Amino acid sequence: MISVIIPAYNAEKTIGRCLDALTKQAYIGEFEIIVIDDGSTDSTPDIVAQFDKAKLIKQKNAGPASARNKGASAARGEIILFTDSDCVPEPDWISHMLRPFHEDSEVAGVKGAYKTRQREITARFVQLEYEDKYKYMLKDRYIDFIDTYSAGFRKDVFLEMNGYDTAFPVACAEDVELSYRMSNKGYKMVFNPDAVVYHTHPGSLLAYLKKKHKFAYWRMLALKKNP
Repeated sequence: MISVIIPAYNAEKTIGRCLDALTKQAYIGEFEIIVIDDGSTDSTPDIVAQFDKAKLIKQKNAGPASARNKGASAARGEIILFTDSDCVPEPDWISHMLRPFHEDSEVAGVKGAYKTRQREITARFVQLEYEDKYKYMLKDRYIDFIDTYSAGFRKDVFLEMNGYDTAFPVACAEDVELSYRMSNKGYKMVFNPDAVVYHTHPGSLLAYLKKKHKFAYWRMLALKKNP
C-alpha cells in the first residue's frame, strides 16, 4: 500500500486537476489518496468529495506542516508521498517516486522534480533556476533536501522524525528543516528527476521577489533550529 497525501487550503481552483491526475496514474499497485483540508472557507471539500478514491480529512486551520503530519498519521501505506494541491503529477509520477525505494532498502526519502508549461519570462526564469539546481543534484548519489511538492518517505522514518515542524505555519522551509534533521541522522535521500509534477510559478517579477523574501525569512529559522 502506498499513501499519497495532499494538504489543501482554499484550493478550489487547483485541487481538482491535482486529484484528476492522481486518479489517472499508470501505477497498478494499491494506493490511497488522502486530502487534509486545512480549514478551507471555499469549495475545496466539495470538490474533493467528487473523487471517490480520495479520502477527505478536515482540521482547523493549522498550516501545511500540521496537515501533512495529520495525513501521515492516518496513512496506511509503508511509503508516503506528498505533493501540493496546486501541482499536477505526470501519469508515471507514483511509479518513479517508488523506484528508488525498491532499488535500495537504505533510501529513506525521495525527491522529484518541478516542471511548468508557462511561457511568461519570469516563470521561465524560475524554472531555469530549478533546473540548474537539479543538474547539481544529479552529480551526487545522495542529496540533503527534499521539497514538499514531490516528496516521498518511508513512513516509519517520517514518524520517527516527528514529521514536519509545525513551528513553520506557512508552506515555506518546513521541508528544509526536516531535511536537515534527516541528514544529521544519517538517512539517505535521493533525487529522481523522472518523478515530475507540473506547477504554476510566479508570473511576475514582484510575485517572484515576494516569494524569495518569504523563503529567506523562514529558511533562517530552519538554520537556527539546525546549526
